Amino acid sequence: MREWLSFPPEPVVWPDAPARGRVLADDRASELTAAVTDVISATGDTRRLTCLSAGLLAAVLVGAATVTAALLGRGQAVALGSVGLLLPVILSWLVTVALVLIAERPMTGALAQLRRSTGAPVDPAAPWRPLGVRPLADSAVTFGHVVPLIAAATRQHARARLALSAAVITTAVFLLWLVLSLATATLA
Repeated sequence: MREWLSFPPEPVVWPDAPARGRVLADDRASELTAAVTDVISATGDTRRLTCLSAGLLAAVLVGAATVTAALLGRGQAVALGSVGLLLPVILSWLVTVALVLIAERPMTGALAQLRRSTGAPVDPAAPWRPLGVRPLADSAVTFGHVVPLIAAATRQHARARLALSAAVITTAVFLLWLVLSLATATLA
């Protein structure tokens, strides 16, 4: 049985192809670069989701303020009662704002931990430099540094999708309130 385990189970063409378990140094570096690129891509997608959520929340806030001012200006009891129905929209809006704010926390914490572990200086001008960011002097970024970034980007993206779902629900509830309040104000 020992002889069976020592030989490869399939014939191998000469020269030996690298085993699946072994990774060449160049492959490891390209995998690390691909992983960092994926983290950057996921973070950019998350940024778009967060901006879309914030835009929906701003539209709901402006719309609710405008319609409420118009309804309160009429002074009718039905119009005042429909403003009271705005409470679910306000509650949903506050929950969505909290979700949008919480969505950014995982990546911020992971980047702060990476900065602490690598000793990289904080450079507030880095994203705005026209010639790009200076490379680190002795960059020893390994998969041990990138894996927490991947996990944080995944959590951030999931939270941003949840915030966008909540923003869509808030917008739908606002539109329902808008239709009901304008219908009751018109009929009264």
